[in-house]
Amino acid sequence: MNNELPLKSPRTKNRRRLEERLARRPELLERLHEIVDTLEGSVADGCDAHDAEDRVVDEIRKLGRTVLGQWAQEANAQNQRQVPAEHPQACKNGKKNS
Repeated sequence: MNNELPLKSPRTKNRRRLEERLARRPELLERLHEIVDTLEGSVADGCDAHDAEDRVVDEIRKLGRTVLGQWAQEANAQNQRQVPAEHPQACKNGKKNS
């Protein structure tokens, strides 16, 4: 059985480099560093598998919160840009006339 990942797949062929993508997302990059720090710390501390898993699961949850937070901010920003173009009659922060 071959456990090696393919170097290039059709899905990843046109992707930008991960470093380029993470450069624009410093919070996400920091969270990934924290995961690696946790791994290295678990090994250095001589953790058993259960303790190492607990540490890593906690960091993965933090990663998930960071990713979803960034998604929410970007989705909101996109909506803020689209609404005026799609609905020019919409009044931002205006008083209701009824």
